[in-house]
Amino acid sequence: MDKWHRQTQAVHAGTKRSQYGEMSEAIFLTQGFVYESAEAAEARFVKSGEDEYIYARYGNPTVGMFEERIAALEGAED
Repeated sequence: MDKWHRQTQAVHAGTKRSQYGEMSEAIFLTQGFVYESAEAAEARFVKSGEDEYIYARYGNPTVGMFEERIAALEGAED
């Protein structure tokens, strides 16, 4: 990605494909996420990983891709 022009970074940086293989990044409009059990939900709220989301106000895949795109344009790192 370091060799991409700024225009290409503005469009493609941070893009993550879903299991469906879409051409453009998916837009996730959900506010909440479903868990297999109450224990699984509790564990996620206690400690969530980078690609684990608990509530859209705290982040979702669409916001994560946008943040990565802006970071790439600014030359920042995670």
